[in-house]
Amino acid sequence: MVDSERAWRHVPPTMFQFTTTDRAELRIAVLQAIHAASVTEPALTFAQVGEGLAALGYDGAAPDADLEDALAALTGWGLLEATQDHTVRYATAEEFERRNLRWAPTPHGRAAMAGVLHGLEVLRRSVSLQPATLDAIGDGLEDLRDLLDREHLTPTRITTRLTEVEHHLQSLVDNVRQFNHELGRLQRDDATTDLVFLDVKQRVTAYLQEFVDGVEWPARRITGLIAALDDSPGVAVLHDRALAGANLLQLDEDDDPAVAWLEERARRWNALRAWFAPVDDQSPQIERVLDIAKQAILSLLRVLERRWESRRRAASLRDDLTELARWFERVPSDQDAHRLFNAAFGLWPARHHHLLPDDPEDVGVSTSWLDAPAVPVAATLRTTGSVASRGRVAPIGDPAAARARRQAAQAAQLADADAVRRHLITTGRVPLGSFAELDPERFDALLELLGVALAAPLAGDGTRRALSVDGQVEIVLHLPHRPGATARLTTPAGTLTAPAYEVEISLDDDLELVGPALTSVERAG
Repeated sequence: MVDSERAWRHVPPTMFQFTTTDRAELRIAVLQAIHAASVTEPALTFAQVGEGLAALGYDGAAPDADLEDALAALTGWGLLEATQDHTVRYATAEEFERRNLRWAPTPHGRAAMAGVLHGLEVLRRSVSLQPATLDAIGDGLEDLRDLLDREHLTPTRITTRLTEVEHHLQSLVDNVRQFNHELGRLQRDDATTDLVFLDVKQRVTAYLQEFVDGVEWPARRITGLIAALDDSPGVAVLHDRALAGANLLQLDEDDDPAVAWLEERARRWNALRAWFAPVDDQSPQIERVLDIAKQAILSLLRVLERRWESRRRAASLRDDLTELARWFERVPSDQDAHRLFNAAFGLWPARHHHLLPDDPEDVGVSTSWLDAPAVPVAATLRTTGSVASRGRVAPIGDPAAARARRQAAQAAQLADADAVRRHLITTGRVPLGSFAELDPERFDALLELLGVALAAPLAGDGTRRALSVDGQVEIVLHLPHRPGATARLTTPAGTLTAPAYEVEISLDDDLELVGPALTSVERAG
């Protein structure tokens, strides 16, 4: 059995080569015409291939020489097989060449054409999360349980219903995958305008809420039906009876298709278990999909809030510098870039307009500064700010010792402040009451962070998120689970009583975290 989870090991290198050549359109059309006709015509002659192209609506010029080249290339890649028809009469050698051969798709050719058609179908597919898909899976499993109890029925009905259940599960997986992709694209800041995003957010939120509300009961029903089929009479019996109804044709005595068929059914049944009733301690995939849907609603609200916040905030230095970088990227020349740099930062060379040339009468008042002769500048003007000579400058003492003491004191203060902050860092949420018995410095730092967080606006997910004054510490306050619940923090200065918030405190990602972080287990101890 081909392992679909390791597809890279089984794809022949020439299977899709016909889609990448110079005459790809004609070769794809030829393979599609033969593939479409193979339902009623096992093999096509040269003339029938041309008729098949016309029936498909292929409007490109296809001379006989190009058509012969396409058939030869597809045959060489193992996508078509050419056979001779000895029942036809021929008048000329050229007619023999064209009427003697008939082309039929090989298994690789059918797989290649199916892959192309499926790829086009995926590109045209719309996002669809339907709780009705789960109802269809549940109905199919319930029918299979009833059919197994009726041994007098033909096994073909079991095969048909089992195939429908597998197709419904594959449809659910494909739709979830496509929805996650579209949702990620929607959440990008540059995906849409604010008005479009607001409209789409409202529709997607209602869509997700409807999906979440309609999934829970069908998922529980499927879980119970899977357990019932596993217990009695067993999945092995189900697959054996389905195999009898599959009516597989064995063409090679050494290759029994039943083995691969049963292995594929077992793999798909395990996939169904993983989605609704895993045998290990892992959570079902459908629960993870529900969590994704619920988080998607919060994510859309956060994106909308971030968009509005970015419109409301004052001028940002980061945004200004980013816009300036875009201007630099669009300037046509280096000279224009230097002019833009000077205009942005005001770093022009020094001008001494009060200095006069040796003979002022030689330079008219209308002479441009660019054309005027250079004027020598006294060295004292650059060193003392004045052209007057004030005598010998008194020596200045070496400030290295004072600077070293000041730097050491500042480093000690920063280290103390950093140690205080690092003691307050949490790993995940912790109750506010877990910060009990703090020393005064750490308690003051905690109060400062709480004050900044309480001053922040309430987000859509019920949290208040803020940064410290220096932007190095982030605090997130979560509302109490029980309204009216309080937390008590005891310090040497007294006892603080406050609402029982849950707190997350973390350092900026750009800072290297040195020392152990305080986890919720450690705080509880």
